[in-house]
Amino acid sequence: MIGLRIVAHGAPATQGSKKAFIRGKKVVLVEMDEKLPAWREAVEAAARLAAGPDWKTIDGPVAIAGEVRLRKPDTTKFGFMPAGPPDLDKLQRAIGDALTESGVIKDDARIVHWNIRKVWATTLPGLDITIRHAGGNA
Repeated sequence: MIGLRIVAHGAPATQGSKKAFIRGKKVVLVEMDEKLPAWREAVEAAARLAAGPDWKTIDGPVAIAGEVRLRKPDTTKFGFMPAGPPDLDKLQRAIGDALTESGVIKDDARIVHWNIRKVWATTLPGLDITIRHAGGNA
């Protein structure tokens, strides 16, 4: 495999920060980012489309490279680069889980290398990534 390129459009969302609620005697944890379900669905759909119907799930080490394109706010401390929220590692968590759910990779634990950057979107926000085998029995 040379690489699988995945382009998804939508508002990138983070995964990992949770709110805690008490319901009766139970503590319920909910993701903080309300955009997460729509974002993961967009990434999953784009991954399935890119992979096609004959795709065989990768069950080996993979490397992911590319960029997450964020909508530039009206005001920002760092106009030339998105050096503020959202956290890149939390964006990666959402992407990794979406790739697992899509069936492109067996588990996001198979990701051994990330080369992802945040950039301001010049057109639509979203992501443009490429997944490659990183060696081993993939």
